[in-house]
Amino acid sequence: MKTLCFLSPDIGHTRQVVEELKNLGITEKHIFVLAKYGVDIDDLPDAGPDSDDFLPGYKRGLELGGTAGVLAGLTALAFPPAGIVVGGGLVLLLGLWAAGIGGIMAGIAGASYSNSRLEAFEVAIEAGQILVMADVPKNELDKVELAIKRLDPHIKAKGVKPQTMLIP
Repeated sequence: MKTLCFLSPDIGHTRQVVEELKNLGITEKHIFVLAKYGVDIDDLPDAGPDSDDFLPGYKRGLELGGTAGVLAGLTALAFPPAGIVVGGGLVLLLGLWAAGIGGIMAGIAGASYSNSRLEAFEVAIEAGQILVMADVPKNELDKVELAIKRLDPHIKAKGVKPQTMLIP
């Protein structure tokens, strides 16, 4: 699946687009709508994991934390503390522990920022346009784009990005 991203000029048009996507067989859990603060989109699907940087931050935290934990374990293995026998299990344990802590801490920090993958749309969203994202099977991308263009010939897909993995 790929995520098809495009901008809608107003809330009425966005509702039409969401209905058209549903008519094409895309379930509501695969449709995401993102607008600037203050725009009433309560009746539309939420942006969910695409609204902030939690998942990319979580991934970076896992990588950095795991690396730091393994390095700390290898250091303890090379220079054991006085009177303590250090084995390979400690290296693994420290790596896993640090990866978990790093992932959670970086994810929480990332959640306070808007999604870095959607920077190209920030100016348009602040100007009042509404971003609609839909997870679409690769073989149906053209069909979905044509259906959206029938609603508004001026609208075009601003980008296709790969679907975000829940667990990196």
